[in-house]
Amino acid sequence: MRPERIGLLLLALLVAACAERGDDEAQLRARLDSMEQAVEEGRVGAFMEAVAEDFTGGRSGLNHAGLGLLVRRERLARQSISVQRSKLSVQIHDSGRATLEFHALATGGSGWLPSEGRLWAIETGWRLDEGKWMLVSADWHPVLGAP
Repeated sequence: MRPERIGLLLLALLVAACAERGDDEAQLRARLDSMEQAVEEGRVGAFMEAVAEDFTGGRSGLNHAGLGLLVRRERLARQSISVQRSKLSVQIHDSGRATLEFHALATGGSGWLPSEGRLWAIETGWRLDEGKWMLVSADWHPVLGAP
């Protein structure tokens, strides 16, 4: 094979690899956006669709069912919930895994203005299952407003 063809082949492979990585990041961001929207709208089932059955999280080792109960309890305790995300960092790993780290300001209450809120630092682990990114782990701790 001539050197210019090898160069073109390498360039094509590099572009394909970058596009795939970019697509993964876009899919992860969209998945996180849909989970955020589901919580705000009170659609716990839609939120849980993105959570893997083997999920583990929190300092207490929360499982899939426990996370569903936690989200449901928090949603039922408030008429409204709002989540504002910042400082999102996405790391795609070669093994069909990804890590997302971000801050989330969660506010809620029963009136027009939120009566409570807290800023959380969150680290999540994701796995690509049959073309869909699934949340497999999460850890969170308060940044501000800690008791």
